[in-house]
Amino acid sequence: MVILVGPPGSGKGTQAEFICKKFGIPQISTGDMLRAAKRAGTLDPKYLAIMDSGKLVPDEAIIELIDGRLKEDDTKDGFLLDGFPRTVPQAEALDALLSKKGLKLDAVVQLDVPRELLEERLVNRRTDLNTGKIYHLLYNPPPEGAKLEHRADDMPDKVRTRQSAYEAQTAALLPYYEAKALLRRVDGVGKPDEVTARLEAALA
Repeated sequence: MVILVGPPGSGKGTQAEFICKKFGIPQISTGDMLRAAKRAGTLDPKYLAIMDSGKLVPDEAIIELIDGRLKEDDTKDGFLLDGFPRTVPQAEALDALLSKKGLKLDAVVQLDVPRELLEERLVNRRTDLNTGKIYHLLYNPPPEGAKLEHRADDMPDKVRTRQSAYEAQTAALLPYYEAKALLRRVDGVGKPDEVTARLEAALA
């Protein structure tokens, strides 16, 4: 069981795909679950407003989503958690949830990327509404005619809000996992396959 952490735009999605293929485990992305609930109209309106403003959704909403997801059969041999926890209280709540289920973490991987690069990555990110695939206007442009969405939380002002929230809330998280000898720090700058090679070495 692995947690993948890093600021918005650090490439967690790409690296999560690699980890899941390597270990044959499902990815549990709290961001994806929230967006799916938003599209399905099942997300509480008060959480929807918070999400659209670029702020972080309350812990109880995320723990509830994770708890439900861990009841599915494909998680029995492990899973990768992407986007959660971001704070020590969230980490403690997750520890309690896993302990209740007789589970424990194997590693926590932090992707390190400079803030200026993160903003460039996010502002130019687009999602194909038909396939769900994510493109970058500069580095991985979408095919002609693709139906694209520029997510509200990828607008420049929202990006800066998200970065600040992430930095403020995660300040104590890495020492928490470092104290448990679970933390692996990986340089997230470079081509995806270069980052993947570093990630693989960190998990060896």
